[in-house]
Order: sequence, then C-alpha cells, then structure tokens
Amino acid sequence: MRNIFLVFCCTLAWAGDGFVSLTPKRAIAEHWTVEGKTPPEAWTVRDGVIACTGQPNGFLRSKKTLRNFVLRAEWRFQKGWEQKRGSDDWPNAGFFIHAREVKDGWPISLEVQGHYGEAGSLFGVRGGKITGAKRGPIVKQRPPFGEWDKYEITSKDGKVTVVLNGVQVNEGTDASPADGNVCLQSEGWPVYYRNLAVKELK
Repeated sequence: MRNIFLVFCCTLAWAGDGFVSLTPKRAIAEHWTVEGKTPPEAWTVRDGVIACTGQPNGFLRSKKTLRNFVLRAEWRFQKGWEQKRGSDDWPNAGFFIHAREVKDGWPISLEVQGHYGEAGSLFGVRGGKITGAKRGPIVKQRPPFGEWDKYEITSKDGKVTVVLNGVQVNEGTDASPADGNVCLQSEGWPVYYRNLAVKELK
C-alpha cells in the first residue's frame, strides 16, 4: 500500500508541475513550423526525438508565442562527427528565444548556444539584445561529444537565466525582444532534440 501511495503522489507531482510537452508524437507540425532554407523533409520525429540533417541552415519555430516561461530541452550531435579545422570548429546548433521576424536568414531573437564548444552562451541575434550575459567557451567541463546536454532556460520579465546540465552558467537582463517564439536551430550539422517542454509563468 505504501508503494502505491508513493507512486500516486509522484504522479500527481509530475502532472501538476505545469510543463507542457513540445515534443511531437507523430509529426513536426503538431508543435512547430519549419522556416529558413532547411526543407521540411530534413526534420523528422521518431520515438520522442526530433532529428535534423542540418543542411542547409534553418529552424523550427514554436506555434505559441511566449513571454515569461521556463523551457526544458535536451540536444546532442551525431556521434562520430569530429573537429575539422581547429579547436573552435565544433558542430553548431542552438535555441532561439523571443524570436520575431526573420532577418538575413535568422530571426531577430536571443540565442542560447548549442555549439558544442560554446554551450551556455547567451547573446542577441539580428539586433536582439541582452545585458550582462556572457558569450564564448565559458563551460570548460563538457560531456563527451555525442552525449545529451540539458538546458533549463528561464525568461521572466526581461531576465534570462541559463542552467546547463544542472548548473547555472549564464544570466542576462533587459532582454529585447521581450517575447516571441522558441526555435530549434539547424546550422550545418546533424542534430537531435528531445524532452522539449515549456511552462508559462505569470
């Protein structure tokens, strides 16, 4: 009886956490629209994982516009891909938040970097701005290439906090734009996304 009670309590806690899944069950179009040059067929979903061939550049845009929220997501690159030219030439991808209209291929937004060597970075894209955030190879201890990384990104009244693999690594304020869509980026490399969920905040 005690075990049944514990399972019941855990189920209630999970159900009441306020997070809504953004992982499609059968088709990308359930939660996302395809934008950029990446063709729709480059994006697929299977067994709870969104996969992208990575070429040409493009992104998925959430159908819902968000302002204050917590985004949870995991991503990894295809195992076996190695550095090509130098120490900074790692596979690239990432997350756009507060995404607005497209300018020169990417949305006006903030990017939470998925680039393997610069994970944890937070910066403006195409005119987007954030005060006090850091960009660069700011996290020295990285999991092996091809393993899953996990983000928890919180945006609240213009303040953005980035938690990478359970550790807060970045923070910025005065975000501009202050709201918009969440996007999954494709930038030249095969990439995988899973466990995508968002909780809206007041």
